[in-house]
Amino acid sequence: MMEKNKKLMKKLKTIFPFIAAIGVFFLASNSPMWKQMVENEIKSIPVKEFK
Repeated sequence: MMEKNKKLMKKLKTIFPFIAAIGVFFLASNSPMWKQMVENEIKSIPVKEFK
């Protein structure tokens, strides 16, 4: 039983950073600050193109 748990922990340790990164990404993409930033990016790109 202990061996199985150790293997599971090793798997979790390798997968966890990915899960954390995805979680942070979802939190960021849902926040109003992120939406505002994206809108500002989209507005500022064409201005740079025409100069």
